[in-house]
Amino acid sequence: MLFGALISPTDPVAVLGVLRGAGVSKKLEMQIAGESLFNDGVGVVVFVTVLDATTRGGPIHAASVVSFFVREAIGGAAFGLAVGWVTYRMLRTIDHYQTELLLTLALVFGGYSLAERLHVSAPIAAVVYGLVIGNAGRSRAMSDVTRDHLDMFWGLVDEVLNALLFVLMGFEASSSRSMRTRS
Repeated sequence: MLFGALISPTDPVAVLGVLRGAGVSKKLEMQIAGESLFNDGVGVVVFVTVLDATTRGGPIHAASVVSFFVREAIGGAAFGLAVGWVTYRMLRTIDHYQTELLLTLALVFGGYSLAERLHVSAPIAAVVYGLVIGNAGRSRAMSDVTRDHLDMFWGLVDEVLNALLFVLMGFEASSSRSMRTRS
């Protein structure tokens, strides 16, 4: 079950690549990407739930597994909705793209850290507050200038993190290969 939870989520990078190649509308692309990220968050919660149930020791009770899953998943979604809404309300009062960009950056790092501290799913919280800011925040709380700057900034962050991920995977594969040849 643990391995199944580990490999079950879709790859958002691959999904976006296929969608861009198919030429679908930007709105549909974002909806499918959001769903893919939400599926990843649920996959993380399922993984952590199974891991917790198996490493806790003693008998595994359905009530404790369900309770843990609900706390992580529903708690993460509720937390994400709450901090997303608070950030949205703050964005509505500001018309300064640098400050708005810093607010979204603080939301990402602070929201994720606080979700972990509260023992709710930080990935699900991040997806939910991303949806709040990406939908209501973009259309009702941001100027065109702010939207352009945020798109460029977060697009760059996305590219850098994806490149870093693949570089680290390459290093890991390379070090694993060299370890096998030495033994």
